[in-house]
Amino acid sequence: MESLAIIVAILFFLAIFCGPTAILIAKIKTHSLVTLIIKRIFHGMFITLGTLVGAQWLLIPGLPIAPRLFGITSLCTCYIAIRNEYFPAFKILNRIGIKTGRSNGKDGHGPEGQH
Repeated sequence: MESLAIIVAILFFLAIFCGPTAILIAKIKTHSLVTLIIKRIFHGMFITLGTLVGAQWLLIPGLPIAPRLFGITSLCTCYIAIRNEYFPAFKILNRIGIKTGRSNGKDGHGPEGQH
């Protein structure tokens, strides 16, 4: 029975820490192709583990609400990590029409966009 408890504890650990670890890995600046490849390998491993464990906790029928919340949290943090690594210019607030007060310089309101 204690081996089952250890496996469940490892799965909870993966669900909680894979997404934030991948977010931190996505913030690392790389300057060469080799370091970029190494960074993306580790990033992909953490994203894969977090997504699989999070989906497992979310989709198994009959589980209580606490593991499902861990699953949702894991999936959301993995999504944020993927978005930060591969789509850093995507801003969700600009897509839905909320102005954040920043200019890209091409709309006539910034130093590069003045006529």
